[in-house]
Amino acid sequence: MEAENDISHEMVLDLGSRNLDIGVCTDSAQALLRIGMARPDVLIVGVDVPGLPLELLIAAVRETLGIPIIVGADPDDAEQATRALEAGAMACVARPYRAVQLAALIHASAPEHLPEPARSWQGSVRAGRIELDPHGHRVRVDGQPVSLAMREFQLLRYLLDHAGLVVTREQIWREVWNKELPPAHNTIAVHIRRLRDKLRKDRESPRYIHTVRGVGYRLDADAA
Repeated sequence: MEAENDISHEMVLDLGSRNLDIGVCTDSAQALLRIGMARPDVLIVGVDVPGLPLELLIAAVRETLGIPIIVGADPDDAEQATRALEAGAMACVARPYRAVQLAALIHASAPEHLPEPARSWQGSVRAGRIELDPHGHRVRVDGQPVSLAMREFQLLRYLLDHAGLVVTREQIWREVWNKELPPAHNTIAVHIRRLRDKLRKDRESPRYIHTVRGVGYRLDADAA
């Protein structure tokens, strides 16, 4: 989703030549309508697209479809890009878009839907039923793909690296967010809840992430 300009035209030509079906919307209202009808595998959106604030657009799309969202930003759009990632965007890429980079990211973000080059999970991080591919930004549980936003992916990677151990909120915030934990902050709890929901197919599925009251969280990848 880009304003009607050379960027959108070049993107359609470049990605279309890579056997990807691309549609372009020029504002957020048009995009929401077409997304609901076409149900795309991935959404690419520029930080400056007119209409809804970018964070609200991302929240609306993830609430209705839960598809991966890639944000395109110019060098001076760093603050908007950061807010987009915090709102649930999967990744941020630089504009003008590079077709090779963008196509690879699209394939990696939705491997269950899109044709992709044969690619092994060599080098993946595995704990019990959960497997994470740090290079392809892929996650699967019991062999089934799970789509995660960038911060959720980073959080799961940290928990997998410490599977079976209790990690504190302070450790998580420092290692995943690269900051000191501010007082009275529920960001970690919100991300943990989203991650739990995505790792479980239904209420009968195992609950992999456990809260250790007064301490932090523990990932039990072998939960039955």
